[in-house]
Amino acid sequence: MRGLACFLMLFYLVVTAFWVANSQFLFSVWGLIIWLISILLGFIAYKQIKEKNIVRKLMLYSTSFMVFLLLLTGLIHFAVTSMP
Repeated sequence: MRGLACFLMLFYLVVTAFWVANSQFLFSVWGLIIWLISILLGFIAYKQIKEKNIVRKLMLYSTSFMVFLLLLTGLIHFAVTSMP
């Protein structure tokens, strides 16, 4: 499970870079689906890691940051589409 957690944290770094660059790969339908699946996998990996170590905390923080970015993306999209 630690391997999955490390892979997801690297994936989250790539997603953050795509988010900052406003990449069309991330904001396509498939990009959003993969992003949501990775968030779900992140919470599952967090629950499966039993020992209290730094990887478990990093998994929680990075997955929570991805949820924050997803919510912020939704708010930005709502604000931009509601403009006249």
